Amino acid sequence: MKKFFALLKVSVKSMLLSSTNSRGNSRKKAATGAGAMLLIAFLGLYMSGLYSSMLMQVLAPVHMEVLVFIFMGMGALVGGLMFTTFAVKGVVFGGKDNDLLLSMPVSTTALMASRVSAIYLENLLFSFFVLAPAGAVCAFMTQSGVGHSLLFWVRLIVAVFALPLLDTALSVLLGALVAFLSARVSKGALGQNIVMALYMAAVVWFVFNLNGMIEGLAANAAGVKESLSWAAPMLWMADGIMGDWGLLLAFAACCIVPFAVVVFGLGKVYRQAVTAFAARSARNDYKLSAQAASGQKKALLAKEARRFFGTPMYMWNSGIGLMMLVAMGVAALVMRRDLQSLLAMVGGDFPTALAAAAVMGFCLSMCAIAAPSISLEGKYLWILREAPVREGELLWIKTGFQLLLSVPCTVIAGVCLAAALQLSLWEGAALLLVTLLFNLGHAAFGMLMGLAFPKLDAVNETVVVKQSLAVVLGMFVPMAVVGVCALLYLLGDMLAPWAALALPLVLLAAFAAGCVFVLAKKGPAMLRAL
Repeated sequence: MKKFFALLKVSVKSMLLSSTNSRGNSRKKAATGAGAMLLIAFLGLYMSGLYSSMLMQVLAPVHMEVLVFIFMGMGALVGGLMFTTFAVKGVVFGGKDNDLLLSMPVSTTALMASRVSAIYLENLLFSFFVLAPAGAVCAFMTQSGVGHSLLFWVRLIVAVFALPLLDTALSVLLGALVAFLSARVSKGALGQNIVMALYMAAVVWFVFNLNGMIEGLAANAAGVKESLSWAAPMLWMADGIMGDWGLLLAFAACCIVPFAVVVFGLGKVYRQAVTAFAARSARNDYKLSAQAASGQKKALLAKEARRFFGTPMYMWNSGIGLMMLVAMGVAALVMRRDLQSLLAMVGGDFPTALAAAAVMGFCLSMCAIAAPSISLEGKYLWILREAPVREGELLWIKTGFQLLLSVPCTVIAGVCLAAALQLSLWEGAALLLVTLLFNLGHAAFGMLMGLAFPKLDAVNETVVVKQSLAVVLGMFVPMAVVGVCALLYLLGDMLAPWAALALPLVLLAAFAAGCVFVLAKKGPAMLRAL
């Protein structure tokens, strides 16, 4: 067991704490690990709090609180898969320390168990912040006494610890599939992109069907539960939490058995699997071949595009905000009548322009393309440093690549939202102006964070994109700027209509100008220091 816990400690650090190149700087590593855990906890808490409250409003009067745990269990399962499937490819099968660990006097099953247990801990964190708030909402809003006994919370804790076992088993199997496709498909990242696209389509289907189920729950809650018979483990979990110990034990067994099969089954062939998946995983970012692009800047932009679209972990994590932004704008335009009816019910004083800008700002905050760009160069950064391109031009090309992707998406979403919400001409122009200013500041700030907190020796791109301090700061600081802008809008609206627009504009202009100025003055020196 001592060897297992030592290996588990290494695996957990690889997932959460390997984020900067600060030698021995435990504060920065702890901050990064805490940031990654806070992000997971926040998303779980937000999703659970929002949907649990919506569900309980229609389920409490008909005493069908059990459906809350069915839906939240599905949400925890799907969300856990989203967080960890591609992490499995990097942490379990693609770690650069696999050769070292496989040469040690430990069994491959123990090594596999330690790697998988690290994935389990991440799923456990998300599961807790989805199911525990759902239990609290049920206890607070129930009309039948659910959650008012100690045994209820004991059963809920059993479900919290059991569900991540099933989630982890599925994540490992999907991660193995992604690793296999990456090693076998000649187009490099094509296999991973296909898997991720199918997965995102399933998530979208789930979200849209969940909203439809909520609308019909009050009239036919029992029928909805019967229609979910295909998700039997989630039904067992929910009924078990509500008081059926037999079904709770059946659910626990349904989670433990697949986890054990995956650990011991893949553990027996772990060495062969790692060797097979790594056989064709050599980097091809830099080759001694003719450059098809004409001109230095065009060549460097093409290289950034190949890395972004050729690295699924990078594209799907850093580009998901832009995908959401365009999808939101198009959906608002298609469903503009329903949206206008909803706004009419809310009232004429509702600040629609503010809501549109805040949602767009939130989506754009998730577009962390520039922040990990330097770290993704890894040990090959010296090649760019030796290229006949000045440091400042190199930094602005990397920053400009994010703008090259985010600005068109912003314009498309802004025009669609302005048309769907029937904003006036000046309101639509103001919406585009503030979001474009935010784009500029966000891209420059992300590049500064990438220079200030680089990780050039990361074991894989997963560590850089998902757990680096540069990415965490590059997302949450601009997100905080969006929140401050919303407060300034509300404060300015109390003074005069012009102040409501002027105050956020001044803040965003100062944010963008400050980040651009610092990047221009300090950026080249920071790059040379690397």
